[in-house]
Amino acid sequence: MATEDSTVDFWSLSSSQLAVQIGLIAEGDSAGIDDGIRAEASQLVCEWQEALSLPKATFEEQEQRVARLDALQKRTIQILVDVSQSS
Repeated sequence: MATEDSTVDFWSLSSSQLAVQIGLIAEGDSAGIDDGIRAEASQLVCEWQEALSLPKATFEEQEQRVARLDALQKRTIQILVDVSQSS
């Protein structure tokens, strides 16, 4: 799994790449990931799918989409860093 490489710069990953990485944690069977993290990762996968499909036609819609993606990015990176450090 890519998250096991401590040299990965998670901040340089695109939104879709982050969604894939958190999906790997949600679906993975690594013994080092507890059920709470796996459950949160599963929830984040759903939230990523919703956020990435939000409309962006108007300024207000774009603004909402960016804010949601920003929050998802931060939490996803926190989990990816924690998982990579515990591996």
